[in-house]
Amino acid sequence: MPSYEYQLIEVDSDIMVAGFGGEVKPPIKQLNELGEEGWDVVAPITDKTGETQSLLLQRET
Repeated sequence: MPSYEYQLIEVDSDIMVAGFGGEVKPPIKQLNELGEEGWDVVAPITDKTGETQSLLLQRET
């Protein structure tokens, strides 16, 4: 059975809010670097207003 490790990366909520005339700009460079290390994004972590605060990542150990 596989086992996993997890990490959170913080995101700037000002650039992750769709609507309100803004443009969603996830941290692509950081996500690509983590992807090369085997990390996958599994879920956004949001606050009570629905704004993305961080991203939950996992990778198999």
